[in-house]
Amino acid sequence: MKTKIYIFLLALSVNMSSWAQMSLNDYKYVSVPEKFDFLKSNDQYQLNSLTFFLLKKKGFTVLNKSDNYPMDLAQNNCLMLNANVVRLKGLLTTKLQLVLTNCKNTVVFSSEIGKSKLKEYQKAYHEALRDAFELSEFNYAYNGSNASTVIPIPKTTTPEPMIVEPASVIVTEVIEEKVAAQEVMESVPAIEQATGLLIKQTNSGYDFIDGVSKTVKYSAHATLFENVYIIDGQEGIIYKRGQNWVREYVENGKTSIEALNIQR
Repeated sequence: MKTKIYIFLLALSVNMSSWAQMSLNDYKYVSVPEKFDFLKSNDQYQLNSLTFFLLKKKGFTVLNKSDNYPMDLAQNNCLMLNANVVRLKGLLTTKLQLVLTNCKNTVVFSSEIGKSKLKEYQKAYHEALRDAFELSEFNYAYNGSNASTVIPIPKTTTPEPMIVEPASVIVTEVIEEKVAAQEVMESVPAIEQATGLLIKQTNSGYDFIDGVSKTVKYSAHATLFENVYIIDGQEGIIYKRGQNWVREYVENGKTSIEALNIQR
């Protein structure tokens, strides 16, 4: 009886490991932030740089926040995982864990807990992080399965010249034109109006700040397309339509457009 239970648990463990591996392989890029939450400054103790280096050694395509995103990522930000290093409590021991989350903020991968008993912060953090990587099984190879969810990049087109019809038109023709115009309007995604936002330029793009709470509502990252930005940690893109900013995203299979009300 004990042997059967052991075999069952072993098989379950193998299946769960395979599932986790397939999930990790769904993602093409990993983004490393400039600062981890438990640290006080950007790349303190060179821990962010070390994370970048170790992920690259594991075969990932790693991006910094200051990098311009490649074309496929600009069209689909769910190709990217966000890396975070978490410090865990430990008595006289430094404990670190790598956590990778996707565009929906779902944890896709958590490493083993790396440990160090060194007293100097930088050496302890480096040893613990390296230990976390060495103890964890990555076996990473991108399989391309997430490449199908694409948000089309808006094209800038020159409006066609309008042809002015004579003033004397038949009433039935006017009715037909109104019906046709109504059909066209119904095919265009509904545009929602966002509350007043302040816009602030950053090293990697723009922050769109709520005018009331003064908190960042959207952090937009530059892409290779002019005036097109991917939203960090959220689905969709932000781009300029004429002189106005809009957010475009897909929800329940339907494209929605949100006009951003920028306070000037």
